[in-house]
Amino acid sequence: MNIAIVRRMYSLRLGGAERQCVNLARQLAALGHTVTIIAERMDDELRGEVPFLPVPVNQFSSWTKNRSFARNAAAILAREPFDISYGLSRTAGVDIYRLTERLHIHWMTIRYPSRLARNIERLNPRHRAILELDRQIFTSPTVRRLVTQSSLDKRLLQTYYQVPDGRIAVINNGVDIEAFRPPDAAGGDAADLDALRAEWSIAVGQPLLLFASTMDFEGKGLRWILHALRDLKRADARLLILGEGPQRRFESIARGLGVAERIAFAGSRSDIQRFYRAADLFLMPTAYEPFPNVNLEAMACGTPVLTTRTAGGADIIDPGTPGRPGTPGRPERPDSPECTGYLIDRSDDYAAMTRHIDHHLSLSAEQRAEMSRRCRAKAMGLSVEANARRVLELFEQVLREKHRV
Repeated sequence: MNIAIVRRMYSLRLGGAERQCVNLARQLAALGHTVTIIAERMDDELRGEVPFLPVPVNQFSSWTKNRSFARNAAAILAREPFDISYGLSRTAGVDIYRLTERLHIHWMTIRYPSRLARNIERLNPRHRAILELDRQIFTSPTVRRLVTQSSLDKRLLQTYYQVPDGRIAVINNGVDIEAFRPPDAAGGDAADLDALRAEWSIAVGQPLLLFASTMDFEGKGLRWILHALRDLKRADARLLILGEGPQRRFESIARGLGVAERIAFAGSRSDIQRFYRAADLFLMPTAYEPFPNVNLEAMACGTPVLTTRTAGGADIIDPGTPGRPGTPGRPERPDSPECTGYLIDRSDDYAAMTRHIDHHLSLSAEQRAEMSRRCRAKAMGLSVEANARRVLELFEQVLREKHRV
């Protein structure tokens, strides 16, 4: 099969969405298919792995970047004889489009709760461009399937754009289970994790919490994590923050809450799996996210996850058995065979977050080890190989439909 994949940036240096794209292209190529990447930019070290067709982009502003990429990528697709085209960035000229970024119309309702503020923001050229591109894609008769990463985004597409059920395929992301794996004492990982803790002045046995976001510290809940950190029973718990968000702003928030000495900013990391393995719990209380890859990566490393029910990542989190009746607010007990983490209803519910973290840190070593095994087992069923097979099945289905037409 001759496959085109459209993605603005083809890179392993950026976020989880870009890693997902590279992993998919590699898997499809390994299965014997011809994969061409249509992108604005490709990492130098990835050139030569697959054919690359560069997309010229007007760099004047955010809205010109979005519009010109969509238009010029569609023009490339129109003149090339691909069997199937798969869009991982906004362009209406594809056979199948995967909702990779946040559904913008829904994100705006969260970001601007006031109807007046939302209507004013709709005049912003950037928002107008993205909303128009989304409308074109979701209503286009030539886009035969829409892929969502979670059941949440499927419901949102049906709510906002009345997309029929049969036009949507839910395919969870995949993770490289070799690159992201639990620590292996025999392989020397235990010493490496001790070195990482020493590097950040974290003592053996001291609770370590982890948060990671490429840039969006606010939207992914870091403010409320800092509130929870203040209220934890374990006053020695530390928080490591990965990413390139507005560090000074959150340092100021931490100082105001009295937890500045308990946090550290580690920046953007290419060795993020070391941090997953060292952490006791990964925190991603995002207000809304289609499917945070970091959740799955952490679980593949055997690290349980706390996230929100308003994020697609909730699909892969089993919070275990509810607490005993008559104990409002009691965290779920991680004693069911599937339990892999914790869910809270809202990003800003730091009281619930505090209860869950306290509960997790109170577990015995045996309970945490069992929970870690469950996380790894869940991730094993969501490998990049399994993801590529599901995507390929959808490609074959759509290709048969095109041939019938």
